[in-house]
Amino acid sequence: MSISCRIRIPRSRIGVLIGKKGETKAEIESLAGVDVKVDSDDGSIVILSTENTIDPTYVWKARDIIKAIGKGFNADKAFYLIEDNTFLETIQLEGSKNNILRLKSRLIGEKGKARSMIETGTDTYISIFGSHISIIGEIAEIRSAREAIDMLIRGSKHGTVYRLLEQKRFKLKQDPMKIWKDPPPKDN
Repeated sequence: MSISCRIRIPRSRIGVLIGKKGETKAEIESLAGVDVKVDSDDGSIVILSTENTIDPTYVWKARDIIKAIGKGFNADKAFYLIEDNTFLETIQLEGSKNNILRLKSRLIGEKGKARSMIETGTDTYISIFGSHISIIGEIAEIRSAREAIDMLIRGSKHGTVYRLLEQKRFKLKQDPMKIWKDPPPKDN
């Protein structure tokens, strides 16, 4: 039985997907045991299972890797999605162009500090591309990053979010199952 899926990514990201001399596309095909057909004109990609496909779910893993590249991640970070328990979540920013630009600025922070603090504090990778925020990580980590991002979008102070990340990281070291059972702290 053959499995396939079709997705689109921005044409500006096709070069990253293909990679130098086709290396990135070839690595996706090798890791997942799939065939990847790229239409550079419209950005559509078809992923097909082959006799080398390890497991039918690898078609979806290849799809997520390609989606991540389309959302602004470099290939090295996107390849983490081949691992079990590693997922991609995307948040769509809403509003006018000025509002989206303001939110992106808050999420990136001065010299990239906010994004870096969230990535470090949650062991995730974050891409801010177009009107999307995308996160790669394990479920609990994505949930932590998502809450920090939501707090910044709602207008919480950066310091409050950084303290929350420190508290959650400390609690996770103490009891991995307890993370995110407590409500987030209120802004001062």
